[in-house]
Amino acid sequence: MTRKLLLLGVLAIIGVLLARLAVQSGTRPDRDKTQASDHADAPFAVVELFTSEGCSSCPPADALLGNLMQDARDHGKRVYCLAFQVDYWNKLGWPDPYSDAAFSQRQYDYAKALKSDRVYTPQMIVNGADEFVGSDKALARKSIEAALKKPAKATVQLRWDKKDSDALTLGYETASAPAGAILNVALVERGLAGKVSRGENAGQTLRHENVVRVFRTIRLDESGKGSVALKPSAGMVRKNASAVAYIQDAGDWKVLGADAIDLENGE
Repeated sequence: MTRKLLLLGVLAIIGVLLARLAVQSGTRPDRDKTQASDHADAPFAVVELFTSEGCSSCPPADALLGNLMQDARDHGKRVYCLAFQVDYWNKLGWPDPYSDAAFSQRQYDYAKALKSDRVYTPQMIVNGADEFVGSDKALARKSIEAALKKPAKATVQLRWDKKDSDALTLGYETASAPAGAILNVALVERGLAGKVSRGENAGQTLRHENVVRVFRTIRLDESGKGSVALKPSAGMVRKNASAVAYIQDAGDWKVLGADAIDLENGE
């Protein structure tokens, strides 16, 4: 009798284990799908800083952006930082080596979208909607914290289709983007530094994080999928580079969703 009860107990335990395994096997795809969905529409903050090596007020803002970027990378926060170096201060004697007239134009276009008559450096804009002086730590953190409480309205997922030394191809797949929405794709580089010999920052060694080296704007089609070619800037350190992509409403310029992928470690 004792042996029979023992055998029945063992069989019962085996049955429970098999049932649990079957349930786990059956639910794993749904769990993974839920986790992917949760990540896709998770709150985020795209932080765009308009700055210049020719602006004496900009180094503190550059440092703040660097701190925000590092904090996000260290703690897995969905905070995507971009430094757009404008060119309109180049006339003061120091041509910013990372500046681009297109970045200045982007800032002017933001002023129109935000119905503002102010174009200045350093200017920080969060999710295409909230703008303030780029060196203001309190406002930056307040704005980012508010953004991180709102679910994304659209999603974008990235992959590297090609990673040659002189040519990159980034694949993207978006969802829930409104008709006519824009996908901005930036190739950014961390850990840049250089000594300024002229202009307002003469004699200083300036450091920059997540400097935009390549910037492309794509109008999304109905499929929401595609790829974009990115040519790496000369001298770019690949292990310090990432791609940042964010969906923007073509009307009010609000950012609806974003994602990023490192160049060296991204699949």
